[in-house]
Amino acid sequence: MRRIIVSVAVGMLAGVGCLAQNGDKYVITGEMTRDSLRFTPQAVRMVYLACQSDGKEVRLDSAVVKNKTFRFEGKAPRFVEAAYLSGFDNGSVQLLLEPGNITVQPFDAHYPVSAKVSGTPCNDVMSGYYAVRGKDVQESKVRMNNLFNSLPEEVKNNPDLQMDYHGSVFNINTVMQKVVALEYLRNHLDSEAALFIIKYDIYHLFQPKTIERTLMRAVSPRLRQHPVYRELENKIKASNLKVGSPAPDIAGVTPEGKEISLSDYKGKYVLLDIWASWCGPCRREFPYLKQAMTASEANDKFVILSYSIDSKELDWVNSIEKNELKHKNWIHFSTLKGWSSDAVSLFNVQGVPHTVLLNPKGEVVAFNLRGEEMLNKVKRIIEGVETYE
Repeated sequence: MRRIIVSVAVGMLAGVGCLAQNGDKYVITGEMTRDSLRFTPQAVRMVYLACQSDGKEVRLDSAVVKNKTFRFEGKAPRFVEAAYLSGFDNGSVQLLLEPGNITVQPFDAHYPVSAKVSGTPCNDVMSGYYAVRGKDVQESKVRMNNLFNSLPEEVKNNPDLQMDYHGSVFNINTVMQKVVALEYLRNHLDSEAALFIIKYDIYHLFQPKTIERTLMRAVSPRLRQHPVYRELENKIKASNLKVGSPAPDIAGVTPEGKEISLSDYKGKYVLLDIWASWCGPCRREFPYLKQAMTASEANDKFVILSYSIDSKELDWVNSIEKNELKHKNWIHFSTLKGWSSDAVSLFNVQGVPHTVLLNPKGEVVAFNLRGEEMLNKVKRIIEGVETYE
């Protein structure tokens, strides 16, 4: 089962997946004007096509450099993915992996980050964005230099006095950065590249609610199945998670190897139980969870989804068996990534057990119900005394 869990975990992360699915062929060709490493007197002999997963480099392919050129060929992923070319000692070449002939125009291997990538729709959009952003950066420098040159000598020579003047221009530059980014994005809302621009360059410029209302709702409807869209959607939900708000989605694999997600259970009341086999307080909750299952035996409108933050499969599975945590409406799933699990960050988990009760719409009813309080709440919902639909 470990192989299946790793596949799901990689597929959920960063919206990039790193795993090619059905799609057309891509060809990546590149040429270097200088093929030596910057900090070592040695030529670049191999270039690697890679992506990031869990903060680590995952190499997808490699190419031998011949006469300062290299070439990759492969099956494009189902969704456009963020990838990069490594093998240099001073950065990498960023690109979007998609069908078509992707060209890395002649670049200096000392500064691979400055390489221009073109030839396919999304890479052309990204290249255009880098161009307008670069122009804005230069204009920002000009504004700051013009300010400095206009200052009296006594101010130029006093850093403390300069701050008030610099602050005003800094604010102008920040506003212009937002304007330039949004204006460019407005003209490319039908491109997958827009999602990557939002994720990597625009998200930190605005409040999450602003991103949701002005950008996420504006992108082409066809992009809403893209992993990066779902990742951004989850991030926005997590930023404002409270009673009454929609819950982020998380996914994992059951002990039997079935891939499931929290959103699969919309239409039911769900008690999301985030726990771990090594957690003593979690074990003290088992009797109450079992009673909740017994109380809901006669109907299927309530389920418990126990998401384990274990990192060892055997510990997780053995704990389920040993403590008899089984019922038709008690589902276990995990990605076996410990405290790096998506659930930890998306649900702001500071400790386990951590529970979230959701209504059939997937909205939060309550946080951290435990013991008798949790059991009584579940009983009242099952009996129809309380309803949150």
